[in-house]
Amino acid sequence: MTEEKELTQIERELVLQYLRDDNVPLTITLEEKPLQKETDVTNDRIDSVEDEQRIPASAVFPVAIKSRQIEVLNQGIILLKNAGRLVQPFIGKNVRVQFYFNHVGLYFISVVKEYSMGFAVVIPPSIKRVKDSFRKNDFEISATLSFDSVSQSCLPLAGFNLFSQPKWSEIEIDQQHHAKELLEHFIAMGKQSAVILGNGLHLISIVHYLTRTSQLSSESIEGLVKPLDIIYVDDKRFVCASDTQDELEENQKYTLEMNFMISPEGSARRAVKVPCTVEKTYTDSQLPSRKCWSCRYDNLQTEDMRFLYERISGKKFAG
Repeated sequence: MTEEKELTQIERELVLQYLRDDNVPLTITLEEKPLQKETDVTNDRIDSVEDEQRIPASAVFPVAIKSRQIEVLNQGIILLKNAGRLVQPFIGKNVRVQFYFNHVGLYFISVVKEYSMGFAVVIPPSIKRVKDSFRKNDFEISATLSFDSVSQSCLPLAGFNLFSQPKWSEIEIDQQHHAKELLEHFIAMGKQSAVILGNGLHLISIVHYLTRTSQLSSESIEGLVKPLDIIYVDDKRFVCASDTQDELEENQKYTLEMNFMISPEGSARRAVKVPCTVEKTYTDSQLPSRKCWSCRYDNLQTEDMRFLYERISGKKFAG
C-alpha cells in the first residue's frame, strides 16, 4: 500500500458508495506548480511572475473541505456547498482531491468547476492510493525531542541545507516579497521580547519554510505520526517545523538528542544530548497550521559546542 496504485473498478465503486453515504472531509490542493520566470536578485530588488501568470497565494496552500460542505451525487459529482471563498482560487485549475477510506489515503485529479448553484468536481475514472512519504533515517543528522515519556523524531527536510549558511536565493522568487515581510515582522517581535535572535540566520530558514509552495506531504495511512522537519541547526539553537502538527509548547523545556553521521558509510556517528527550551513559535497567518519552533540550548557542554560549530559551519572553533 506504499505505492500510488490505482483502484480496481470494484474498489472504485465501493469508494464512491462510501463517499455518497458518509460525505467524508476532503483536502483540495493545487496540482500544478505556479509558473515562475528566471530572475536575478540584486540590491534587494525582486522581479516576480508576470501578473497574468500569477496564481494567488490562496490557491497554493491546501484547503480542507468539511463533510457538511459536501454532497456526492450518484453521477460521481461532488458538490461543494458554502465553500465559495475557499475554492474560488481553484476554479478551472487541476487539483488533487484527497480523502481517507478506512484510514487509507486516496486521491484523484480533477478540475474545480462553477455551476449555477455553486462549485463542483467530477470524480474521474482513476482513483489512486497515496504513496507513503515517510523518510528513511539515513541522513547526516537526525534528532529526537523528548518531554517526560513522550518522544518526537525529527529529520532533515529536502531543500534546507543544514551544513551551510541559509541563502535568501533559496526562497522561491515568487514568495520572496512575502518572506521579507515576515522576516521584518519576526525581527521586530524579537526586539520587543526576551528572545535572543543572535545573527538571525535561522529566521531565513523559518520564513523559507513558512512561505514555500511545495505541496504538503500525504501519508498512505491516516493517523500516522510524521517526523518533524529539521530546517536549521547551529551551536546556539535547533529549529524544527511541521506542516500539520502542533507538537511543541512555547517556553517548555525538552531534551534534545542529535545524531550526526561522521563517516561516509554511516558506521561512525556522534551524539549530542542537551536540554533545550522552545524560545519561540513562528507562524504565518496565510497558513496557520504550518509552524516552526526555535529551540535554544540550555547548558551546552563546551565539547558539544565545539563539535556543532565545526560540523555545521565548517570553520575552526575559536573557543
